Amino acid sequence: MAITYERKKQKHSNILYTIITAILICAVFLAMVTSFYTKAEGDAYEMLHIQTKQIKDDLTLQLKSDRENLVTMASFAAKLYSDGESYNIMFESFKPIGLLSNIGILNPDNTFVTKMGTINLNGKISFAEEAERGEYISGRIPDLTGDGKELIRSAVPIKVNGKTIGILYGVIPLDTIGEKYNNMAKKLNAQLFVYDKETGKFVIDTLDKNPGELSNFKDREYNNGYSYEELANNEKGYSSFKSILTGEDLYIHYSTLEDFDWGLMLARYENQVFEETHKISRKLLIIFTLIILIILIYLELILKSEKGRAKLNSESSTIRHLLLEINQQHENINSALKRIKEFSSARSCFFADTDGEDHYYIRPSLKEKRLLGDERKYFIGELFRYAAKIHTGDSSTGFMRIIPNGHLLQTNPELYHFLLNNSIKDVSFAIITDKNNHVSILGTINSRRSSDIRKLIEDVVICFSIAIYNKKHLNRTELAATTDSLTGALNRVAYKKDILMFDKEKPEEFSCIYIDVNELHIRNNKYGHAAGDEMLIYIANSLKEVFFGHSIYRMGGDEFLVFTKKISQNDVKQNIETFIEQLKPMGYNVAIGMSYRMQNTNCEEMVRDAEIRMYEAKAQYYQNKEQISISEDKDKNYVYTKTGIREIDTMISVMKEHYNGIYRVSLESDNAHRILMPAYLGYKEDEENFSKLLSKYIHDIVHPDFNRAVMSFLNYDAIKRQISEGKTPSITYKKTNGETVTLSVYNLTNDKDNVKDTLWVFAK
Repeated sequence: MAITYERKKQKHSNILYTIITAILICAVFLAMVTSFYTKAEGDAYEMLHIQTKQIKDDLTLQLKSDRENLVTMASFAAKLYSDGESYNIMFESFKPIGLLSNIGILNPDNTFVTKMGTINLNGKISFAEEAERGEYISGRIPDLTGDGKELIRSAVPIKVNGKTIGILYGVIPLDTIGEKYNNMAKKLNAQLFVYDKETGKFVIDTLDKNPGELSNFKDREYNNGYSYEELANNEKGYSSFKSILTGEDLYIHYSTLEDFDWGLMLARYENQVFEETHKISRKLLIIFTLIILIILIYLELILKSEKGRAKLNSESSTIRHLLLEINQQHENINSALKRIKEFSSARSCFFADTDGEDHYYIRPSLKEKRLLGDERKYFIGELFRYAAKIHTGDSSTGFMRIIPNGHLLQTNPELYHFLLNNSIKDVSFAIITDKNNHVSILGTINSRRSSDIRKLIEDVVICFSIAIYNKKHLNRTELAATTDSLTGALNRVAYKKDILMFDKEKPEEFSCIYIDVNELHIRNNKYGHAAGDEMLIYIANSLKEVFFGHSIYRMGGDEFLVFTKKISQNDVKQNIETFIEQLKPMGYNVAIGMSYRMQNTNCEEMVRDAEIRMYEAKAQYYQNKEQISISEDKDKNYVYTKTGIREIDTMISVMKEHYNGIYRVSLESDNAHRILMPAYLGYKEDEENFSKLLSKYIHDIVHPDFNRAVMSFLNYDAIKRQISEGKTPSITYKKTNGETVTLSVYNLTNDKDNVKDTLWVFAK
């Protein structure tokens, strides 16, 4: 009956645990989905903020530039007035500039003078009021000189001896300002609204050819936390409401132009914020196709040239920005090379100099075509040899292109065949040489846009050379502080810095690999420390080769750690197997533990998980080694008896002289009771913290060569796992006095899947 009750209780517990687990999974799923949408919304607002500032800065700069031009023209007009000359010379010489399409001058008698003649504006405008306003730029107002068509007016007083003798007006047509910033908004895939804060009238409205007013948004259905009053009255912020055109949420960032009483809003629809990647790709493909059709119909060559120039300037600016920050973000070198490679549609991009700097980026899918070792040295050496031909003795720059054609076959057949054997059809590179014969080269391999790439790499090669020179010579202290001097791997200083970065970035498909070198102390004692150093260097170089591009650290004397990003778990395991295979010819052996997350949540937690698994592998290594030793002893006529739990009491009473100590240990409470009292573990009969006692014993008694292996027995979870698999955790080690001891752990619980009480036997 007791057994039946226990089974029912266990069944009910399992059902309860299952329900709780299901609820937790649902909660986690909902939390994940919510977090994804929240993050997407936050990213959308952040992007709108950045893009709003971009448009605001451009518009402010343009308006200020136009005003400065008007101020210059007003000074010229004042001189004409003082000299008694007509304004006609200024009108005749004026050409549209910036956003300004025309100019005119309002006289004190309310007559308005333009290139086309003089118009009487009495009753329509007051010179006195305009003079009192001084410099200003209007919102959307009617054109007083024509049919009432609306425009924007920029005014600057014309002063002679401190007295205003006229008002110079610059005319900005709505079509002109609208076309420029509508195109900018279209490129950002967003909706743009610019309005006069005094009147609320839109100056730019990408949704309507006939610009409306800010009050049009008053009756919209605003989302929680937002309102029209905030939108209309605050200087800057975020807002969101339902669009009456599509029924979707419209996400908005609004701001005010500095020095101008204009407001600006940039908006993006809900489907633009949350649309899946493949849908976005299809839409972008449609937009791209439409752009191509428009280019073919309307001024194809000119528009294409302008687009290419703008893209080149943008790419050059982005690359320079990356290079300016390489002291703080070392991966920016790789990012800059990647951008050059993608811009040129090349197979790869590289940078090298005569100080030994060598950086290389190739598309991951083409990793097998990477030039390595002697081939890499030969290739770079040949490029330097060609670069030397254009050196004039002073600082100089140049550009070269090498292709495997008939001329190269005649002049350098070895390089010709090298290029063909490595599928290299084109090498385009820029060269910069200084007075000290320091040469830097920046280039691409197999570029599909050779003409464009020449402009780009010539534009950034000097910045590349200077940035890398500064990084190399100004950050040697940091490099020394973060690099292990023996192996060239990163050290613990770099590790502590990088885990903060990884926790912040939360990279996807993230893994931690913990490696511990087996028998390093034995090798040091047997062959000398030089052999141990050789072993560590070989292992570090193997890690660098197998885990190229990932973060590799030397954590201590015989410990290494690797972080990988954006690589599947199966690929990581395959790399680990490749690494182990590379060690076999040298007779080296390592213990490896790995933890893997689809998205990093906490680096230190992953390191702990990997370290625990490494300790398990370490213990298994020494256990297997002991089994081999037992097999060898059998050949020497030693007899071993496999002892079961029921025989332990008899074994203790008969063979007590063969044991140093025997403990009964609870893996749940960590309490211990001594069955056989050893002389070296302590003096109390009962212990409340067996792991603490064992740790002290390891530190004081166990030989240093075996400390780490015995420490693995402090991991009770690993011991439970081994027992549940039908194994008896065991290890043979040496004490500092030379005595050999075998520690074995037996299960005293009937249920091997729920191990609680164990017997720890220290045998001589």
